[in-house]
Amino acid sequence: MCQTAVISHHIGRIGRRSFDRRMRMASPLFTEKRGEMARLLNDVDRLSNRLHDEFISITEEDYRMFGPELKIVISTLKALRRESQPRADLKHYDERMRQQIADLEELDHDIYVFRVKAPKNKELQEAMSKISKLDLAKLPF
Repeated sequence: MCQTAVISHHIGRIGRRSFDRRMRMASPLFTEKRGEMARLLNDVDRLSNRLHDEFISITEEDYRMFGPELKIVISTLKALRRESQPRADLKHYDERMRQQIADLEELDHDIYVFRVKAPKNKELQEAMSKISKLDLAKLPF
């Protein structure tokens, strides 16, 4: 079992921060502090690294706990990116945020497919078992 509590904590913190940024951006009086956006993006990096590190130990139960939160964070980050794109003072964050969103979406997809669905797929399990029994040294390359 992975460190679900730690992952959920990261997701919750990012969710609160990104939602807060969205609400303040909606206000015409909002003035962005570059440091706040940088901290948010650093937190997203830490979350991605944690998910990468824990990938192999994530179970279906873990994903049931943090998967819905992760989807909310991804959609909130997408909305934050969309709202920040017209702002000239935030342009240099756009590519980094786009890449982070893509990374989180890929991680979410991979966790769902390989850690939740794949263990239930009997045909895939049989194929993987046969592949692991192959002696790759005897194959012509």
